[in-house]
Amino acid sequence: WASAAPASARPPLTSLLLATRHRLPRGDTLAATPSWQAVAMLLEACSSAAPLLHAMHLALALAQQLAGRMAPPRRVVMLTCGALACGGAPSDAAHGGAWGFARVLRLEHATLRTQSADVSCETPLAARCMWLAPTPEAEVAWTGESHVVVARLRACPTASKATASLAAGAYAITGGLGGLGLRAAAMLVQIGASGIALCSRSGRVGGRAIDAAKGALMRVAACDVGDAADALALLACAASTSVLHAAGVLHDKMLRSMATSDFHAVFAPKALGAWHVHTIAMSTPLEAFSLFSSVASTFGNVGQANYAGANAYLDALARSWRCHGAFVSSLQIPAVSGAGMGAATFDKEQLDAMGAISLDDFATCLSIALTPARAATERTLAPLAQ
Repeated sequence: WASAAPASARPPLTSLLLATRHRLPRGDTLAATPSWQAVAMLLEACSSAAPLLHAMHLALALAQQLAGRMAPPRRVVMLTCGALACGGAPSDAAHGGAWGFARVLRLEHATLRTQSADVSCETPLAARCMWLAPTPEAEVAWTGESHVVVARLRACPTASKATASLAAGAYAITGGLGGLGLRAAAMLVQIGASGIALCSRSGRVGGRAIDAAKGALMRVAACDVGDAADALALLACAASTSVLHAAGVLHDKMLRSMATSDFHAVFAPKALGAWHVHTIAMSTPLEAFSLFSSVASTFGNVGQANYAGANAYLDALARSWRCHGAFVSSLQIPAVSGAGMGAATFDKEQLDAMGAISLDDFATCLSIALTPARAATERTLAPLAQ
């Protein structure tokens, strides 16, 4: 994030501000109102960092109502309080998913001119109204009443590919029976992990084979980390010192057709699963915790508002936990050739056009994310192919 000048224009007079503590107006109520110049949704901070599906449901309902209007507002603003760790302040991860959701909303309904803004929880409500002032930036964060930062690309130094400093204890991999989970397990065996628990909701390996030599260190477990009791049982039985959270599913739909059940189906294994592991690890700290996020979190992807939101929550949770001294990383993974959801959806030619990385490149990026020296400087890693 880079410093920027605050907006000098005044907020539009015909603006509508909705807060998550209020019930969303019915569609006919919004239709009966004048043509709003700006509509803002305030996602207020809460005491828990658990993903708030209620807020995502409200955001979905608002987006569907506004996109269906004959005269949509000139701007839509998604307002969060402390969702970003700007200026060194700890982040409130609960509404982190709203940032991924907004990025997809901008792609699918560009006429709404959706913007995302974040402000510290201590900022008074009167100052927050400045969020509604027009700005050319799609994403801004206020670190004070007048200091504004905006997202900018920056060059990152090339990291070492050495894996010698990785923890060699016991690992648990949620979603471990997928292609990426199995490749991660093979990499951990190579660095000397003492044991690996591969878990999935079914507990079945399916068509993929586990090498006999490596399989001696691995055990397979049926576990749904979206369920708190299952997550607790996994970590207790596996006696794991580190966790790789790779669980996830797709329920792709355009926003016009998406239902709240589609959000729950995607958030449960990915966002809720990460939160359950996080809460368990608060009493028994982990040596390493790596979250398998996606580049859809940063760039959005048409038809994946729920998926982008769930992954954006992972990034926010990693920022929040890091601010409190924990060793956690969020790896924003692009399409991977040979495994993962991308390989199951696209053919090789399409994957090459998308800039997909290989399984070996993925393993290298993962080892870097698990290296303490790198994790101390980079909270969220995006292994984009060059």
